[in-house]
Amino acid sequence: MRHEPRLPRDDVNAPPRSPLKDGLVMLLGLAAIVGVIFGAMTLLIDHLVPYVPRSWESRMFPNFEELVHQPENEDERTYKRRLEDLMARISAHWPERPDGLRVGLLDDELPNALAFPGGQILVTTGLMKEVESENELAFILGHELGHYAGRDHLRSLGRGLTLALIMAALGRSGAAGDLVGLSSQITGRAFSREQESQADAFGLSLVVAEFGHVSGATDFFEKLPAPEGKIERSLSTYLATHPVSDERIEAMERLAIENDWPVDGVTSPLE
Repeated sequence: MRHEPRLPRDDVNAPPRSPLKDGLVMLLGLAAIVGVIFGAMTLLIDHLVPYVPRSWESRMFPNFEELVHQPENEDERTYKRRLEDLMARISAHWPERPDGLRVGLLDDELPNALAFPGGQILVTTGLMKEVESENELAFILGHELGHYAGRDHLRSLGRGLTLALIMAALGRSGAAGDLVGLSSQITGRAFSREQESQADAFGLSLVVAEFGHVSGATDFFEKLPAPEGKIERSLSTYLATHPVSDERIEAMERLAIENDWPVDGVTSPLE
């Protein structure tokens, strides 16, 4: 037999490869890179946000005045008066409050309260029908003010811009685009648990400053675990934007104890 010399094959000592496994490794690597970049940028944004003038912040976002519902009957005029009066009273306990804070009604039967960028807080007519005391409503408004105190809208904008830049760098198509798109959906739906906790603490401090105790502040939240019925179903919208749990209520109770805030007191009915 005639011998013909040949070069060795390139894959003689190479382990078997799986395209699926290789793709998964690449995707996990990409996810890790995106996570590191996003985390680093978030830390940088959180460091820089306190230095951004509040006047700039109001110009970064659109005007939400068109969402404000003008009262159409005596009940709604009473709601508006109560909101404006209580807002003025509790915000007076925040010396560093920005200019342009305002509160109005949102015509919606589902209980909810939302703080929009630029200082506009809207409380639904449905929520006004549910609250029973000034203490209860004061905490809800104080919590929304807490998001302004924490510059949470600006931080969320920074996260959104960071994700947009990452998306632009990686491209919209394929796995990279899907990964970033999923991250955007997850981070853009609500404030973080830490932001919600800090807003709770801020709101509770305003309640104490106004009424001298925290009694009644969490009454609205304590309605949530009620048995199935109208109120539990109607509060689902509030839960979507303000996740509430027993742990969160307990955290507020601990905060009151740690700060020696009186937990008992007479609540003030809405008038």
